[in-house]
Amino acid sequence: MTRAAGPAGPLADAGAPTQGWSDGPALALVAFLLFLPLGLHLPYFPVWLAARGLSQAEIAAALATPLVLRVLATPLVAHFADRRGVGLALFCCALALTGAYLQLFAARGFAPVFFGAVVVSLAMGSMPALADALTISTIRLAEAEGGRAPAYGHVRVWTSIGVLLVMLAAGGLARAFPGERLILPLIGLSGFTLLAGAFAAARLNRPHALGARKGGRLTEDTARLRLAVTVIAAASLIQASHAQVYAFGTLEWRAAGLSAGAIGLAWAIGVASESVLFLAAGRLFRSPRCAVALLLAGAAGGALRWTAMSFSPPGALVIALQTLHALSFGATTVGAVLLLGSLSSPTHRARMQGWLASASALSLAAATFAAGALTSAFGARAYLAMAGLAAAGGAAALVASRLKARLPPAGAPERYSAAAS
Repeated sequence: MTRAAGPAGPLADAGAPTQGWSDGPALALVAFLLFLPLGLHLPYFPVWLAARGLSQAEIAAALATPLVLRVLATPLVAHFADRRGVGLALFCCALALTGAYLQLFAARGFAPVFFGAVVVSLAMGSMPALADALTISTIRLAEAEGGRAPAYGHVRVWTSIGVLLVMLAAGGLARAFPGERLILPLIGLSGFTLLAGAFAAARLNRPHALGARKGGRLTEDTARLRLAVTVIAAASLIQASHAQVYAFGTLEWRAAGLSAGAIGLAWAIGVASESVLFLAAGRLFRSPRCAVALLLAGAAGGALRWTAMSFSPPGALVIALQTLHALSFGATTVGAVLLLGSLSSPTHRARMQGWLASASALSLAAATFAAGALTSAFGARAYLAMAGLAAAGGAAALVASRLKARLPPAGAPERYSAAAS
């Protein structure tokens, strides 16, 4: 990674602590604990919704509507994080998540369940962007001080490890807490999220209040802004291609005869594969120079994965195809976060990741609504639409590659960037 220079770098982060490398283990601990509920929520929350009596259309609405609302909510949360601290924002989201799971425990009927699902999705969906912003801010700060910066992949992998461990236990939890009782372990796991948020607020809060009051822009110049928008579009399209498997994967696999253990293994292999990618990224792909290549790999992996899924493969092949999650999700995530982290100004890092999260939520919401209708009409062939989304993301990544090659040097006058573009 390139080192930030001058007073406009991360040292301008008002009130940011300066532990540098010592923050690496703390960030890893937060990453491990923060998303533990996701390991059970992702594969089995639709099952819980079905157990509460929701139809397929209502399940799609409960999953997709919060994604639309995230488009508005995430930038507001990110703005709060830049002004008051990312750690504090994480704690507020964790508190909302735990409260929403508790509300769902008592909820009966579509409206109360829908409300709780919305809050869960908004809280859980805001946290990845905040966690990424916290990590990127720490990396940039350590680089500016000449210290040893933690690698993004080495921090991010602990999220995957935590989710993986829960996913491996998800089948057993589903059997131990069948039907509507599945909300109980989700409540318990959310306690770890709350603990991680409290730790982040106490130890790793990164306020940018001074810079935010002075204003500033999302990027240094318009050329970098155009590249950021293109990268966000590419990553959002690739991530949206997961809509079919996120919403209906477990239900489809159960209908095909896969046992709870096999379904849990399928989800776990997907997360394990992304963990390997994050570890490799920590060693081999630490620089934003690799970002566009990672996006292209994510698009290719997604297009191949969903095309194969459209042929209703047998259980063994489904599990094998889950290894492509390393590319469709893992490579896409690393590529987008690294490149956007290098493009954003120091006072807008949370907001840059927030815009990525908002765009991803909007595209995923649209794809989820479409997946409900496409699945009803075409069954597994709906995955071909997901393959098309991944391919479209790859096309946007190619445009991003061209824009990146034409970037003006950092600190060049605005007229230079306009001429170069």
